[in-house]
Amino acid sequence: MLVADGQRRAGRGGGLVLTVEVQSRTNGQKRWRIPHYQAALADEHARETWVVVVSFSAAVSRQLAAWAETGPPRFEVIVLDASRVPVGCDMAKALARPSAAVLGAALHACRGDLDAARWGLEVVSRLPAERRMRDATTILAAVDKDMRLTLIKEFPFAPDDDRLMEIERRSGTYHLGHEEGLEKGREQGLAEGRRHVLKTMVLALLELRGLTVSELERARIDRETGVEVLERWAELARTATHASALFEQS
Repeated sequence: MLVADGQRRAGRGGGLVLTVEVQSRTNGQKRWRIPHYQAALADEHARETWVVVVSFSAAVSRQLAAWAETGPPRFEVIVLDASRVPVGCDMAKALARPSAAVLGAALHACRGDLDAARWGLEVVSRLPAERRMRDATTILAAVDKDMRLTLIKEFPFAPDDDRLMEIERRSGTYHLGHEEGLEKGREQGLAEGRRHVLKTMVLALLELRGLTVSELERARIDRETGVEVLERWAELARTATHASALFEQS
């Protein structure tokens, strides 16, 4: 969630609230939960409040569009999917906004677009080494096994299939319903997934706000293992004027 300040206008609060969620399968309960959540955030922050849904499924996108035509409570979200997020743009623009490029590649790749996945991995190959594994994994995890093996052969820097599956298992980002069978294993997986999500959130917030993150700062975020520290950084990333401000209170 991002809370931004702005100039107040007559009859309207200043700034806005932006919250993002990812959906890969349809869920009828979202029809009622999202408007409720949106209203609660608007009430708490007294700002215009927008919900962004990143849709990895054509069925999800159709469902969201259908809900927008129904009666109250009003359902209004911003949908980011393969039909709305471009892929294959100018490489310089992609490198200036690598998170957006990786998202676009993953959204198109999950629908079987091999060229989109190739373009995304080409972008990733030109990024600093410390973020290549994470971004390559995002794209490779969106495709089926056959396409994944093809891409791993074409891009040697990408994690091989065994390492990728281990990253998926530990991160908690994919296959969330998988049971490990051991309570200790589940707890470790959840903690690792929480750390991964928080690190991604910190970097995304800084990038979204146009702040430059140096390689040293990115490396420090990536190697941090404390969940409480990462949670504090995620909160600071919403208002910090420069990336180094995150570490001043550490």
